[in-house]
Amino acid sequence: MKIMIKKTLTFPLILLAACLILFEDFVWNKVTALTAIVARWQLVVRLERWVLARGRYTTLALFTVPIACLIPVKLVALYLIASGHLMTGILVIVAAKVTGTAVSARLFVIAKPKLMTFETFRTVYAKVLEFKAWAHGVLDRLQVPATIRRIKAGARALAAWVPKPAVARHYLVSRLLAAQRLMRRTR
Repeated sequence: MKIMIKKTLTFPLILLAACLILFEDFVWNKVTALTAIVARWQLVVRLERWVLARGRYTTLALFTVPIACLIPVKLVALYLIASGHLMTGILVIVAAKVTGTAVSARLFVIAKPKLMTFETFRTVYAKVLEFKAWAHGVLDRLQVPATIRRIKAGARALAAWVPKPAVARHYLVSRLLAAQRLMRRTR
């Protein structure tokens, strides 16, 4: 029984992990491009100079700042969700995630040379790159982009067959009137 469950769940979980990693990579790339624009602001330039003047241990510790600052925000989001404000809570979590990713991405871009002086950091970084390459390989082997395009095309084709709301209402009303006439005749 355990083997059957393991075989059944392994593939979907691997696919989910690959998709999550690639989504995070996509968000990271977009946010990094956005923060490069923000990096031109004078305040951000001074802050980056300050970070670059710090030692490698301080720079490493700075990575905890976005995480620590966003914990209360995420707790507020969970409270909102628990109190029935689902969409607001989800939006707060998404905003916190994007903000945290933006700060971490920019910090990583400017501090990467110092961070790479840590053996553990280099090892973890290499493993992350290896895992991202693996995730891309999984999705490429499964032809996920092509499958998504086929699903979209199928949805568009299906949408072409589904009557528009006004047409559907007219069709429904005409069917109901026809059924009513048929009921009158059978009495």
